[in-house]
Amino acid sequence: MALGATQVSPQLAVYGAGAIGSQLGGRVHAAGYNVTLIEPWEPQRSAIQRDGITVHDSGTETHYRPPVLAPSELPHLPGSIDILFLAVKSYDTLDALAVTQAYLAPDCLVVSMQNSINEEWIAPIIGGERVLGGVILINGVLLEPGHVTATPSVSQASASADLPGVYVGSYAAPAGERVIEVASIVDAAWPAVAIDDLLHERWSKMVINTMINSVSGVSGLPSAEALAHPEARFVQIALAAEVLRVAEAEGHPVEVIMGDYSAQDMYDGALGKSEVVSKGLGQRAALVGPEAKTSLLQDVLRGRRTESDYFAGLVAHKGRQHGLETPYCSAVTELMHQIEGGLLSPSPETLSEVRRLVEA
Repeated sequence: MALGATQVSPQLAVYGAGAIGSQLGGRVHAAGYNVTLIEPWEPQRSAIQRDGITVHDSGTETHYRPPVLAPSELPHLPGSIDILFLAVKSYDTLDALAVTQAYLAPDCLVVSMQNSINEEWIAPIIGGERVLGGVILINGVLLEPGHVTATPSVSQASASADLPGVYVGSYAAPAGERVIEVASIVDAAWPAVAIDDLLHERWSKMVINTMINSVSGVSGLPSAEALAHPEARFVQIALAAEVLRVAEAEGHPVEVIMGDYSAQDMYDGALGKSEVVSKGLGQRAALVGPEAKTSLLQDVLRGRRTESDYFAGLVAHKGRQHGLETPYCSAVTELMHQIEGGLLSPSPETLSEVRRLVEA
C-alpha cells in the first residue's frame, strides 16, 4: 500500500540515477527508507553497484550505497512499488512508465522529480489523483559514473528569498496527507516544502529552465559565465518574458521569478526599459559556482539529446495554441535542433544568431 496505509516502510523506487536521482536515492536510503534505484545506463549502474555514489559538495565527499537494478531486473524487487520517483529526462517519461507500470501498487504514487510539466502526460496514464510533482531548485552535475557534484543553483541564488531545495505538490488537488508525507521523504535529501499549487511552481521553474538552460545550451557557457555575459542576459530576459505570457494564458500567472524579480521587471527588461533584472542576474554570477552547468548543457557536452523541446519548444507550442508569438523560444529551439544534429557548435557567438532569427 502507498502512504496513509498501515505499512511502516513503503517500497520506494527512483527511476533514473543521474545527477538528481542518484542524490535522492542515496540520501533517502541513508535515512533508512526502503528505496531502490532503477538505472538504464549500464556504466552508471555498474559504478553504483561496484562503488556506490559519491556526492561532492562544498569540498566534502559523502558516499552512499543504495541498491540499484536495471529495468529488466524489476521482477527482482521485493514487492510492488508504493511510490515511484521519476528522475529521467522528459522525453523518457512515457517509456519509464511503460516499463514500471506492471510493478506499481494499485494506489502507487508517481512523483515527477523532473523539469518541464510532465504531469500532463503522466496523469492520463496513472490518474491525476495519484500524480505528484517535485519542483527542484537545487543543482547537480554528473561528473562521471558514480560521481555527482552538488553545486549552488541559479534558482536559489536569491538576494531576498530563502528558497527550499524542492517544492512538492499534487497535480490534482491542494496539499494533503500524501503530499506532506512525500515531502518528508524528499526532505531526507534536500529541504522540501509541501505546496498547494504545483502548476504555479512548475511554471515558475519553467521560466528559469527556459531562460537559463536554453541560453547555456546555445552558447556553451556554464551557468555563472552565462549570467556574467551581457548578450546572454539579454536573451535570457527575452525568453523569460515570453514564458511569463504563456504561463498567464495557461491560467498560471507567475508574479515573482527567482524570488527577486516581478513579471513587470522581466517585461520591462525585454523591452529595454529597465536594467533591474540584467543587473541582478549579473550579480548572481558570483553566487553560482564555476562548476555549475545546466542539465541541458551537460547533455550538449555529452552529445546527447537535450530537453529543448520540453523547455522553449513546449512554451512555443503552447504559445501557438493561445495565439501568442514566442520568437525567442522558437529561435533557441531551432538552434538547439541544429546543435543536436551536429550542424552547429554551441558558442557565445551563436547568441547573435538568436537575434538574427528573431528579426528575420
